[in-house]
Amino acid sequence: MNRSFAIALVAFAVLVVGWTHAGVEKGKDFVVKGTLTKDDGKDAMRGGPMQTHKIFLKGGAVYTIDMVSSEMDSYLRLLDPKGKQLDEDDDSGGNLNSRIVFNCVNDGNYQIVTTTFGADMKGGNYVLTVKTTGGVQKPTTAHINMVGKAAPDFKADFALNGNAAKLSDLKGKKVLVYFWDVRSSACSALLPKLNDWHTKYKDDLKIVGVTYYTYEIGQKLSFDTEEGKIVTAKKADRESDQALFKAFASHHKIEHTLWALTKADALATYDTYVVNGVPQIVLIDGEGNVRHIDVNGEKGVDNVEMEIKKMLGK
Repeated sequence: MNRSFAIALVAFAVLVVGWTHAGVEKGKDFVVKGTLTKDDGKDAMRGGPMQTHKIFLKGGAVYTIDMVSSEMDSYLRLLDPKGKQLDEDDDSGGNLNSRIVFNCVNDGNYQIVTTTFGADMKGGNYVLTVKTTGGVQKPTTAHINMVGKAAPDFKADFALNGNAAKLSDLKGKKVLVYFWDVRSSACSALLPKLNDWHTKYKDDLKIVGVTYYTYEIGQKLSFDTEEGKIVTAKKADRESDQALFKAFASHHKIEHTLWALTKADALATYDTYVVNGVPQIVLIDGEGNVRHIDVNGEKGVDNVEMEIKKMLGK
């Protein structure tokens, strides 16, 4: 992405063991030109190489944090002075660049983690810029930027409780899409509420769970119906994964539609929907536009149901 920065360097410290220490003055920018390599520390969340920049931010100011690189898929995480994560972002800066807009409340030495989207990425050169902006701004993320825009289309390879179709085939219907993983306990914990919504709103809302074939990523799995859990299998292929999904759905009494994508389609779809973790819920209106995205699992169900009711006019 082409950006023109009026850069005034306030404090620039050479990277030493992945750390920089600096502050941002009002009306000026803090800039670090860094390089992520395999010799850097490993990010606990994304798994790729990481560097941490400690920076003093002032309460009452609004900061725009950008990580720009033409050599990798940049990923930003922002931590408070105690190390608690405040925000993260993948592609809000456009292309593969990351951006976080942060309304700072309290003075302190915050931590900015620069890393890559995936664990398999080797890293590369990047520029980290932190600049102040006037007034309180609405925070922006890749998910926020999708709201109000057309939901990216994708096509299922396999379906339960429905047909293997394209998302665009559902245009005219109000849809709840949730991305899930058969191995995820957080996804399984959300299923009772999804089943409840299917019962309550099935005349007005189409629920579609979207996953992918696990055999294509080297996983050999089956479902133990007696134990009610995922177990390791001796072999796996397209047909055995479909049997896995059927057994899983039967055990959890799922009556709404489930779709499975091929690995290639899943990679493209999860990228366009910025699925950084599962479960992720996406509400889509009858015009095919994204209305709401939630990544909070069980903790977000009350907010999601409120958004469902707004979308349905209830």
